Amino acid sequence: MAGRILVLDDEENYAEMLQDLLRENDYRVDMATRPERAIAQLEEIPYDLVISDYKMPVMDGADFLKKARELYPNLPFILVSGLMNTPELVKVANMSVTLVMEKPLDTESFLQHVARFSDPMTDLEKEQCVQEGESAEAEAVALSFPEEPRFFSASSFLANRFLQSAWGIAKEGTELYLLEPKGGDAELAVKDLSRWRGNGDMPVDVFDLPTSNTHAIAQLRAVLADFEKSRVVGVRLKSVDDVTQARKLTEAAQREVEGSESLLIVYIVTVDSDDTSRAAFEELAGETGVVLPPICLRPSDVAVYARRVARIAADRSGRSRSSEFTAEAVYALLSFEWPGNYKQVQEVVHSAVNSSADESITHKVLCEALGESIELVSPDRRIATLMKAEQWRYLQEQMEQGGLTAAELAKKLELDSSVQTRDDLKKMPLLREELSRI
Repeated sequence: MAGRILVLDDEENYAEMLQDLLRENDYRVDMATRPERAIAQLEEIPYDLVISDYKMPVMDGADFLKKARELYPNLPFILVSGLMNTPELVKVANMSVTLVMEKPLDTESFLQHVARFSDPMTDLEKEQCVQEGESAEAEAVALSFPEEPRFFSASSFLANRFLQSAWGIAKEGTELYLLEPKGGDAELAVKDLSRWRGNGDMPVDVFDLPTSNTHAIAQLRAVLADFEKSRVVGVRLKSVDDVTQARKLTEAAQREVEGSESLLIVYIVTVDSDDTSRAAFEELAGETGVVLPPICLRPSDVAVYARRVARIAADRSGRSRSSEFTAEAVYALLSFEWPGNYKQVQEVVHSAVNSSADESITHKVLCEALGESIELVSPDRRIATLMKAEQWRYLQEQMEQGGLTAAELAKKLELDSSVQTRDDLKKMPLLREELSRI
């Protein structure tokens, strides 16, 4: 599977040139123009390789290398610069720089070195990217992303639909409302929306809604006065009831804050999984509101986040083998309900990596990190068991969205008339038996 490469250069044109060159050769590439922003990306995204300029203001390539090494002692690191003197070469050599290359780059030699540390996309991965783009264009309600999400996982259909809807509002809007379950990954989506709005790798400010609009306006002015910060701002609301105050804040910002025409305020409302505020949120937020599904309904996103977190934790601790999961651990990972959502995935996988003693994460280690026992089934029954669990989650979601009883949903879906209770729905065999043989 293709990994990711991070390119850092304070000269944006040169960074874009390297990014384009690598993308033309089928690599997945992210770009940063400030070392502090590159560090922030390293903290959240596992990279195969970092390619950095040496001569930069504030923090030069050596200082950036030092901070990167604190996060990832063994991360391959290529420094690209003009002619470096001997003391500079000795300095970076003592920090275990992987390679130093001089500008102007010998393109052929550069690509040969890159190939040592990162794999380009396979034909199948490229084909999947094309198909995803064509599929998005084929749906009348879908909007294609400017580029693939960097932070938020939109691997599952529900997550992809959420991000499509959010981007449709954020693309040219002034406000967006997101309802997320406790521990959700909405802030990751906001980072991608910020990039797509043209803010590049600028940091996104997120703060709690102040008690008065006067204080909120002051914070928004401070953000817009700082040209190093994104024009997308996240504001956390304590409850759905705060949506009304948030509306007034947006209106006030448009009137009173200079430069507000470039501003997008993303209001994030976090609710407990058993909260009944969804209907109220949809009524108050209207067409500017989007609901983030809980991660238990997005198993492919669980897998993406778990793999990402495991890779980062393993690289930082020098336990490279701990980034892998056994087949039994994968089954446990996908069958668990994850009531704490994305935050719980982070905490559990970190704990599992730290307990794995540089071995693959096993079912036992994962269950110990979860603090719960997950019964294993025979390999030939795992797909059917997972599919049945997904069916039950889907049916629950349909009941909640439609405000239906189990009997009403059964009638709507034309199920067996004997299905009358939630327990009946849960015990039902797979509606599509062929899914058990995928």
